[in-house]
Amino acid sequence: MGTKRKQAEVSSNNATSDTTGQEVSISIDRSPANIQPVLAKFLAAVPPVASSFSTYKYISNTKNDDCIVVSETDKVEYVGQNFENGKPLINGCRYMIGVYDPKKDTVVFRQAPYVRVNTVIKSLKNSRGVAERTNQDQVMQARNDLGVEFGSKKQKAGIRAEERNKINMDSVRADMDVIGASIEQRTSSMPTAQDIAKDNEKARPVPKYDPDAKTAAEIYDMEDVLSKSNAAFINALALSKATDAEEHRKLVPVRSEFVAKKIEQIVGQKKPDLDLLRRVMYLAYLIKFVNIGRKAMQSRETCVRTLCCSPEIANVIFDKFADCVAGAANPDGSPVYIKTAASESKLMCHIFVLMLSLNNWILIPTEVAADLGMEVRTAMRYLGSVGCKMEALSSSGDAATKSRKAASSNKKAVLKAPIKFPKANLRGKN
Repeated sequence: MGTKRKQAEVSSNNATSDTTGQEVSISIDRSPANIQPVLAKFLAAVPPVASSFSTYKYISNTKNDDCIVVSETDKVEYVGQNFENGKPLINGCRYMIGVYDPKKDTVVFRQAPYVRVNTVIKSLKNSRGVAERTNQDQVMQARNDLGVEFGSKKQKAGIRAEERNKINMDSVRADMDVIGASIEQRTSSMPTAQDIAKDNEKARPVPKYDPDAKTAAEIYDMEDVLSKSNAAFINALALSKATDAEEHRKLVPVRSEFVAKKIEQIVGQKKPDLDLLRRVMYLAYLIKFVNIGRKAMQSRETCVRTLCCSPEIANVIFDKFADCVAGAANPDGSPVYIKTAASESKLMCHIFVLMLSLNNWILIPTEVAADLGMEVRTAMRYLGSVGCKMEALSSSGDAATKSRKAASSNKKAVLKAPIKFPKANLRGKN
């Protein structure tokens, strides 16, 4: 055995690390230790990571390997042992735990007993009777007395701290009614699950909608997206009289393939629908507003000139999708405006609702993402936020709307009635 052990140690000392290329020395420590590593299996609840366990050995001539591990929290006790009915839990093998020291490039193994840890719930344990609780109190008092008499300074300080933190249950029982009334008073004003659900519905960054609508066209109130009174400030007549795509581009403030196609379709009709044309122009203004940077946003006049729209439409956009910074002002004294995360989310949802209304309530996420300059997954998230469901593109029915990029993803977003929004998760995201 000695020769084999030496050969094993020599071969282990010549082991090489894959990451550093240095030799790692492996050894087995059989010397007695105050802190004994233990390999534990928890049969029920697992204790917190920072829990500390105490190890007790059963010392006799025949049972020198038996041990018990103990830990406790405010509500649970953990008790484990490596023997049962006077016999070890496992036979024929032993477990070892190795500790790697990166400074010395050494791995030291120590024998680790295998223990099975049971969980005891204190409240259930104490509910068995007064006699058992009294016995437990006596054991705890005896243990504290021994700790005060023979323990270290740290143990004595811990016992004193535990005594100070003890709760007088008699005084607590006397104040039970007061505590209960105080809790009831505070919880009565807390919102219910139904109230929270209603608040979440109201906080959705989408236009007004009808959850009981029978068709997709009836779901969103397009008057809330762009009212007729505001649409009257959009000059669609000049756009309808333009003869070619070059003239269209001069009148549209943004380069968007979706917008250009819709204008071409509407203007190409014998009698162009001016209401739809105004909706397309409003969509172009919102897309342009998305691309306006932070510096240009601060000045409202600069932003209006960038949008190339009437002041009335600019006021509508600013009132809906911009926030005034309280207490901040430009050098000329005008207020400072910004786009917050909430206002940007509301702006994007209105853009997608407009695009859906102009495209028979169906959109291809890859095409929309390329047109708006965003990632496909971002476009799909916004489409889900407005109630769209992702479906597979068919080879025949969607051939007219299918592009090369869409064919690669093979997905389309469809708005159907009744509308169903994605449920918000615990992080507040859809």
